[in-house]
Amino acid sequence: MQKDIFLVDADNTLLDFHASSFLAIKETLANFSIEWQEEYAKIFTRLNDSLWEKLERKEITREKLIKIRFPLYLKELGLTKIDGEEFNEKYLRLLSTRPLYIPGAEEFLKKLKKYGRVYIVTNGTEWIQKSRFAILGIEKFVDGIFVSDTIGADKPDPKYTKYVLNGIDEFQLSRAVWIGDSLSADIQAAVEANIDSIWYNPADKKLKDDGIKPTAIGQSFSEILSILGIN
Repeated sequence: MQKDIFLVDADNTLLDFHASSFLAIKETLANFSIEWQEEYAKIFTRLNDSLWEKLERKEITREKLIKIRFPLYLKELGLTKIDGEEFNEKYLRLLSTRPLYIPGAEEFLKKLKKYGRVYIVTNGTEWIQKSRFAILGIEKFVDGIFVSDTIGADKPDPKYTKYVLNGIDEFQLSRAVWIGDSLSADIQAAVEANIDSIWYNPADKKLKDDGIKPTAIGQSFSEILSILGIN
């Protein structure tokens, strides 16, 4: 697969969102004198992933997601005396300063940059994402960053994709590939736009029977580079 326009997702593709979010939650809980327990991580992952999937299906808005996420989470933890809005504000401030690369992601970006143009395509809140990217110095490896909050539409909404494609000089479908970990956001967006895609699937998950199929699947950065013919 020979390409020179790389559309790359951020969270859980390049950045370890789960690890960063657990750090932020742990520190936020500590502010309320609550000791972290390992089971809290699984509960947050399940709840957060479910809400983001609803957002991608347009069943809820971003504002609703942010408003209800921590009240629901704290209720499941039995910590109903903590104000969800206050918890959310503290969490987001911490999250914006706790970015972590997935091991190998920085080198992966460097290699992609040698072979073409790289664009970050991410759902999320603009100030949080840009803070995290700045801390990691991602800007020096990419040619553009597209955050859904800025655009006013989330992946896989065609409005998001159209904005991205119109924002890339001399964009050609045949030269582009979309790389991401989410079938429902990244791969779905690519399929609808007729863009080749690579599903980053380190956990070796099975494809669902919903018709969303990537052009290729890579379980590691090295495998994705091999698919792209990059050494």
